[in-house]
Amino acid sequence: MKSLGELVRDIQPHSLLTLSDQLVFVQCHHHGLFLDQTVSDALGGEGWAVRKQAAFESSHALLDATFKERGIEGGKERLDAASALFRAMGHGKLLFDVTAEGGMVRGDGLHYGTSFVEKYGKAVRNRRPVDSFAAGFSAAAASLAFPSDWGHFEAEEVACAAKGDSGCAFTLSRRPERPRIGAVVTRQVVASLPLKSPPLDSPASQYPHAIPTAMRVIRNLGAGDDGTLRAFGARVAIVPIGYVNQITYDTMHLLENRTPELVPVYAALVREAAQVGAFYLLGGILSSPEWAQSSSAGGEIEERLEKLLSIARVLGWGRWYSIELFPDQSLVVRSPATQESIYYGTRYGASVRNRLFFQQGAVLAVMQLLHRIEFSGERPINPQSYSSLFKSGSRFHVEETRSPLRGDDVCEIVVEALSDR
Repeated sequence: MKSLGELVRDIQPHSLLTLSDQLVFVQCHHHGLFLDQTVSDALGGEGWAVRKQAAFESSHALLDATFKERGIEGGKERLDAASALFRAMGHGKLLFDVTAEGGMVRGDGLHYGTSFVEKYGKAVRNRRPVDSFAAGFSAAAASLAFPSDWGHFEAEEVACAAKGDSGCAFTLSRRPERPRIGAVVTRQVVASLPLKSPPLDSPASQYPHAIPTAMRVIRNLGAGDDGTLRAFGARVAIVPIGYVNQITYDTMHLLENRTPELVPVYAALVREAAQVGAFYLLGGILSSPEWAQSSSAGGEIEERLEKLLSIARVLGWGRWYSIELFPDQSLVVRSPATQESIYYGTRYGASVRNRLFFQQGAVLAVMQLLHRIEFSGERPINPQSYSSLFKSGSRFHVEETRSPLRGDDVCEIVVEALSDR
């Protein structure tokens, strides 16, 4: 099985990742579960359709590019290649029993369903299927393996581990219409954008060891034969940015049209999904034994900040750099672009409203990790350490102050202590 470093490629100097020619990033299960649940809570039963459609579109683009790049033809060959790619991305195992007429797909150790069981156990009862990404991926793989002018495949999850079933299973049947595929973000799209490069004197130059350490720790990761990638106290997977951003913004647009009064609540939850994911993943990497082999987790606050931003860059979150840090008071992080700013601009166009929810939440997590976590202790990143941050209310406020979607040349996120506002 290929390591993450062998599977993805960098787009420099923007710190973005591609798999084949499709933009992807590294996500942990805390972010994925929280975001999917937020979409489902916002839209009810319609949320499953939105998530599954986003999974189909992003997976169809990824698999189509992969098959063409590798010259893979034939139904069985394409299904085998799709199953291998799914495992390599850390999403678990898919076993296809499919013909041109339809069939069944079995799932084992699926990223979302198994993560739900491991995180919540019997404490949270779930009545809905959760493996929308696997459903959309399966339908896309079968549609490309057995193309037809009559229609494409659609998947329904008929058994789900998160519902208490013994395993996950999907039925595939033809839908009599051509697949709907919206704009996708490729390496070529990013290369054509007039992105501003970060300044040469950005703080990254002060700590040259941070990026190599982050690359060594993260790029050597690889999923096992079961398709599971467990690292840093989390389940980790490579996810197309099309999936994450399409479910985020399609839901946002639906709410803006139907119930605009709910949009601030939804935005806050999407931001918190990013915050909890970044807290566990950035903090887990920095406090891991793998990181300690090359560098300590501690140091002056400026050095710890650069380590956290370096990890974010290697994860494909964008070329983040700090232009201002006043301990306990404020933090300002900029980037030429992020995966979400590029996606939104490509698919939906400009917007005068705040749209960089992932970056807002992740930079807020960085501020929390800098000021409220003691990395010298044992297992500093755990559910108790995260929940303790909010027992007395939040200490920080985050704001998106600049965005390319509004015509600015950079993305800019400002975090301030509430007492200083």
